[in-house]
Amino acid sequence: MLNARDLINAHLYPVLATFSVIYFAIQIAPIANQARYFDHCVDEVIKEAKGSFAEKRAFAANLCSGS
Repeated sequence: MLNARDLINAHLYPVLATFSVIYFAIQIAPIANQARYFDHCVDEVIKEAKGSFAEKRAFAANLCSGS
């Protein structure tokens, strides 16, 4: 018969690792959505703006970040 430590190593650690990964994915999802929206906003502003690329990029970053 397995002792308590072997049972913990065999069952509890993999379960905790799985729940940790799922929890992390749930926590990071809003940040990923915000980054996706920001990238889309910057791309659209760069397409429409006039001037050099550096000016477009600076204008887009300011506009899309809420400044």
